[in-house]
Parts: sequence; structure tokens; C-alpha cells
Amino acid sequence: MEVQSFIDKVKYWYFSYTILSNVYFLEPVERLVCNILLVFFVALVIYTSWLYLPGHSLMMLHFFKYLFGMETDADVTVTS
Repeated sequence: MEVQSFIDKVKYWYFSYTILSNVYFLEPVERLVCNILLVFFVALVIYTSWLYLPGHSLMMLHFFKYLFGMETDADVTVTS
């Protein structure tokens, strides 16, 4: 039951993405190309930020872990 709920959420997120980004009016092949380009550019940004700004990337990783409840206040340290 939880798997079906997760699948429904992913379908809802994808539908929201297609509506908000206006790719819903494209042909299926064009939509696939747009999605591949989007994933490529997001991966490129993540890779280059990890390569050239590792300290900043680690701080952002800890921030998102804290934001999603994977870290507690005791795990977060303040550095200067």
C-alpha cells in the first residue's frame, strides 16, 4: 500500500512539473528531450558545485539533511 502511495505522489509531482513548466503541450519525443536536458543540466550543476565548491556543497548537504529531519540540532555544528 505504501508503494502505491509513493507511486501516486511521484505521478502527481511529474504532472505538476509538466503543467508548471509548460512541457505538457509538447510531443512525447520533444518532452523526453526536454527532460533529458533538464536532468543533464541539473547533474552538471551538482557535479561542478561539488568539484569546485566542496565546502559549500557539504554545508548545503547538511542543511538539507537537517531540513528533512535526517539530522538533529546536536549533529549540526557551527564553524567559523
